Amino acid sequence: MTITNHILAGSIIGLTVSNPVLAIVLGFISHFIMDILPHFGYPGKNGYVVFKHRLMKLVSVTTFITSAAVVILLAVTGNWFALLVGLIAASPDGIGFYNYLKNERKQLPSTGILGTFHVKFHRWIQWCERPWGIGVEVAVSAALFYVMWLSI
Repeated sequence: MTITNHILAGSIIGLTVSNPVLAIVLGFISHFIMDILPHFGYPGKNGYVVFKHRLMKLVSVTTFITSAAVVILLAVTGNWFALLVGLIAASPDGIGFYNYLKNERKQLPSTGILGTFHVKFHRWIQWCERPWGIGVEVAVSAALFYVMWLSI
C-alpha cells in the first residue's frame, strides 16, 4: 500500500481507539494487514529500481502530495495523536527504504533485522504488488479518507 493509505488507516485508529497504547499497537499492525491486500507495485525486489517508469513516478508524486495533505489536515485540526498513529502505521515502509539505500542499491545482502523483518517477512506478505493494484489503492484511499473525515 502507499504511504497515504497507511497514514489514513493509522489516523483512523488514532481517532477511534480510546486506549493510546492499544491504538499505537493496532496502528503498527495495520500496516501489515493492509500490505496483504493486492496493491500497487512491481513484483520482486525492484520497487525502487523501476522508478524510471512513468506510472511509478506518477504514483510517487501523488503519494507525496496526498500524504502531505493528510498530515497537514490532521495537524491543522489538532489531531496530533491520530497523526502520530498514522506515522507509526507508515513506519515499516521507512525500513524498506533504508534497506534499499543501505544494501540493495549496492547489491549487498540484507542481514540482521533488515534481513529477517523486511526481506523475509514484509516482502513475503506483499504477495501481490502489481501495476494494476493502483485501482485497489485508489478505492482504499477514497474509503479511508471518507472514514477519517467523518472521524475528525
